Amino acid sequence: MTCLAAETGEDLDIGARPLLVVDVDEVVLQFVAPFKAFLRANGHALNLETFSLNGNVISLADGRRVENARVASLLSAFYDQQEDWQKPFAAARETLEDLTDIADVLLLTAMPPTHLEKRRRLLSRFGFAFPLIASEKPKGEVLRTLCKTHPPQLIFVDDMLYNCRSVSECLPDALTINLLINDDYRALAPKTMPPSVVATGWDHAAAIIRRHVADNG
Repeated sequence: MTCLAAETGEDLDIGARPLLVVDVDEVVLQFVAPFKAFLRANGHALNLETFSLNGNVISLADGRRVENARVASLLSAFYDQQEDWQKPFAAARETLEDLTDIADVLLLTAMPPTHLEKRRRLLSRFGFAFPLIASEKPKGEVLRTLCKTHPPQLIFVDDMLYNCRSVSECLPDALTINLLINDDYRALAPKTMPPSVVATGWDHAAAIIRRHVADNG
């Protein structure tokens, strides 16, 4: 597939090969650790007591939990500066490049398209030469629209179980993998339920993907 950054992927040429669609934050790029560092540098802290940003960000000035609107503002500021803070997981690029022998790879990031070009530059800096879509729409809807003409064998990887469920509901034949790399983050996450399967790292995810493609080729 052609390397591009887009909001919808309308110009993306979907072929007959299996399509591996991969989330970005906390899947390709580290998110939790750099966001914690960003918050601390800006007078806040992230104390994850539940699997959510809302309700878990506190002000270092007075120890109070900040309102959801302030959390959203801090997250937007982080994405404005993502090129200064985020780095990829060690095995992500190598694993995805290796998997191109059996599938096309597409990155699907859940963020406002206003941050798209910064994300593309950041990913390119670390050698992620894959097409990228940024959308705030449910991921199942994005992929159903993208694959409606030539539906390939679809594999979807995301750290958020609700995104996996969205894809499973819209595209029931897709394999959805709930990838949770960080041990502490995984401990707080909702339990992965069928039809999704859990993976605890990129090696684990790659093995699941290769087995699935081999069994369904």
